[in-house]
Amino acid sequence: MFSALWLLAAAVPSAVAYVVNNGTDCYVYPESLVNDGEPTDDTPSVLQAFQLCGVNGSITMTEGNHFYIDQVMNTTNLENCNVNILGEMEWSTDVPYWLSHSLPVVYANLSTAWLFGGTNVTIRGYSKGLFNGNGQTWYDENMGQGNQPGRPIAITIYNSSNVLVDSMTWTQSQFWNSFVSHSSNVTMSNIFMNSTSDDGNDTVNTDGCDTWNSRDVSFYNWTVTGGDDCISVKGNSTNVYGRNITCYGTGAFPIGSVGQFPETPDYVENVLFEDALLVDASNTAWIKTWQGSGESNAGGSDAGGGGSGYVRNVTWRNMVNVNVNQPIYVTQCIYNSGEADSVCDTSTVQISDITWQNITGTSRYDVAGSIHCSASRPCPGLKFIDVNITSVNASMGLPTPPELYLCANIVGQNATGANSTGIPCNGFAPNNFPQQLTMNY
Repeated sequence: MFSALWLLAAAVPSAVAYVVNNGTDCYVYPESLVNDGEPTDDTPSVLQAFQLCGVNGSITMTEGNHFYIDQVMNTTNLENCNVNILGEMEWSTDVPYWLSHSLPVVYANLSTAWLFGGTNVTIRGYSKGLFNGNGQTWYDENMGQGNQPGRPIAITIYNSSNVLVDSMTWTQSQFWNSFVSHSSNVTMSNIFMNSTSDDGNDTVNTDGCDTWNSRDVSFYNWTVTGGDDCISVKGNSTNVYGRNITCYGTGAFPIGSVGQFPETPDYVENVLFEDALLVDASNTAWIKTWQGSGESNAGGSDAGGGGSGYVRNVTWRNMVNVNVNQPIYVTQCIYNSGEADSVCDTSTVQISDITWQNITGTSRYDVAGSIHCSASRPCPGLKFIDVNITSVNASMGLPTPPELYLCANIVGQNATGANSTGIPCNGFAPNNFPQQLTMNY
């Protein structure tokens, strides 16, 4: 028998939680329904539902309704739980609150609005569920700067196993749309994300997803519009797979950055991205590591370097580029790019067994790729197979310099025959070559 629970939330004495409970199945309705349609914080209702039905149960954000989320949420330790989001969840624009209350995620001093996790858990949107981060407030707050402490990731999947997120939409994310941390066997499929600015302030750091300290993570059927990486594979990520992904205006599929901290080695291996379309991206298939000695980054909020580890057995294949700034890029000095080069050949992160296959389309300028491996750790096992990139101007028959593939410190770089890398190196890659270009090289 259904019963309506009108319960005072202990953590927020002024709020009333509105949950309809049928055994271990909970249905959440917005507070606005009993407040003359006035927007009212629904966080206590959501947390109440997870408390009642988060183990061997289900939580449904009821269809067609609008839920206002004004507070952080920690819904971890779920078990055998199905979450159905059939309405819109909208996060508040109270910047001071989020800056002081967002939940830490450990990585790079970042934090999240929603810490989510458990075992055998699903989030399904059925193409109706929407996360609205009210991101324009954050784009204007940051004014093109990144990694503001307290700026919240929309949702973090943490300490979880056997998780499915399917048929969800994110719009105007506050920061990264999603983060997979310390988790295994996570699948995110049929995902749509769009973070765009309506003024001159960039949507920097609106990554689609980042993985860290996780394994067996898969991404299927994504469309992402944003101002940073589409899907980024960070340290200690293993067995990551992405297929059928379209990215507009992003940084596509980087490995990294890795090697930032000496005390925590980064290991990345067994990564495959395939069947993707990249439009107006900064880069497509690329790797970024820190330099081998600790340095502050005067131009940004990050600092570090001197970390160790490896990146190996990574493949990008069947990628179509449309006006991509620099499709293929490897740097082992990411946050010194374009600046002082004295530390840019000191990285000890070993890059090996990397394949670019069937990478086609257009680059914005005349550099299809720049690969500079650290002189301290030259890269073995790098290979091009059917890579054919032309500049936008060349594709239109306009006069343009020959397409460049800049190389440095690739093992077997000049080998021929069976030992050839297939990389048509026709120029030298400086150790501080920039990630994004502004003109033909």
